[in-house]
Amino acid sequence: MNATAFQQRTGALLVALSLVGCQTPADKPATETKVSAEVKTSAGAEDKAAEAQPRAPAADEDAHHVVFADRLAYSYVLLLDPETPPDFTAPTRAELQDLIRAAYPGHERDEEVRLLLVLAEREIASRGDGAPELELPTPEEEAEAADAARDESRLADKDSEERAAPSDPLEAEAEAEADEGEEARKKALRVAGRTADLVGLELELERVEESGAGDHHGLIPKRFLFEPDDAPLLTRALSPADRASLARRRWQLVLRVGYRNRNAVRGLRLLQALVRVVAREHDALIYDPDTHETVDLETFKRRRLQIKLGNIADQIVVVPFPDDRHGAGHIRLATRGMRRFGSVDLELDGLPRDPALLQSATHLLHGLAFQMVTLGVLGETGFATELDDTVTIHYRDCAQAYAGRGERLPRCHDCPESVLVHLVERPPEAHDPAGHVVARVVAPRTTSDRPEYDHPAWARDAVTRVLGSGSAE
Repeated sequence: MNATAFQQRTGALLVALSLVGCQTPADKPATETKVSAEVKTSAGAEDKAAEAQPRAPAADEDAHHVVFADRLAYSYVLLLDPETPPDFTAPTRAELQDLIRAAYPGHERDEEVRLLLVLAEREIASRGDGAPELELPTPEEEAEAADAARDESRLADKDSEERAAPSDPLEAEAEAEADEGEEARKKALRVAGRTADLVGLELELERVEESGAGDHHGLIPKRFLFEPDDAPLLTRALSPADRASLARRRWQLVLRVGYRNRNAVRGLRLLQALVRVVAREHDALIYDPDTHETVDLETFKRRRLQIKLGNIADQIVVVPFPDDRHGAGHIRLATRGMRRFGSVDLELDGLPRDPALLQSATHLLHGLAFQMVTLGVLGETGFATELDDTVTIHYRDCAQAYAGRGERLPRCHDCPESVLVHLVERPPEAHDPAGHVVARVVAPRTTSDRPEYDHPAWARDAVTRVLGSGSAE
């Protein structure tokens, strides 16, 4: 990466710092949590908060144990066309399915399209007390079992040419209906098993009645939407015309999907596909409640999660904040958006105000985010899993996080290109995502638990071990 690219990226970091990082608890509006509750992200209602992130630690030792969510939910807010009529109503589930079929003509039998149709009709059920049944037999296993059963049946019937038929026609009809009912039940069970990671879909429609009153534009804090024209950050992906239309977009449609981190985070990918379908139909802009960015359809499509989990950097925003822990001259970088993967957000502090190093530290956090998504896949039991005591970040993780961008990361061929890290939950702060855990990235406990541990020195060394001093490859 050349110096100009570094300066551009660093400029964006400093803008974000001035907008977000310097906000004190006293500056934080009391209503900021409204967007998380009303938009219904995974930390929306109290009964859903436990599904989406670990509980607060009861003791200092608990902070060292990071747990992934076994069930989560994520939402996007669609700001519909300014010309949407006042009597607009939210699409029904049948209408959603029609939109899906129209968006993928001739592909109704494709696996992902069929799953979209299943998701569109499935309502989010209330949380159960037990683990989800994720390990039902696959269709291939059931086919083998059916073949074996037929072989066994042929052996059992060897002495008779055919089974005795019921003499009563009504009895025969009843048996046929029973067989059909049992087959339907088995088919439903197979579908439920194969799609157990897809909890369901909710829709919510909000009308912005008073765009000039209060500090919210419908469900969204105004400061995230209405930025200076000469220096937009959270709306930088919008054209000037789209940015000017924000105040006139009076209808907000929330698409919320509950899912589990299985099958390459299939639930999130399907949610993003559904958002694209609906946004295209209603000429909508798309607001992300965790990163607070608003983008157009083309940007959203370009950033969508790819099936191989290769473009995590397109899903996660890294934001700089002042580092109160280590004082003047230091910066901390924190991720926004890990909630959608059922993971804690990440924070690396103790960093110097060195643009090249800050850029490399951003790459490092994206590499760790890639690892967290991979490690957070729901286990075979269906229960949440706990992160290992240490995680290895390798250069290839950082490079993979930027897959599809063609971006050249700094590289040092004489460096180890890997580092061991440990995560420890820190107390919540006013600017954190509402109800979501943030964990500091520190050295393994054999080092970080020592009284003489120098975190800023370790943080600088960790970045340079993986990515070198910041010069382009």
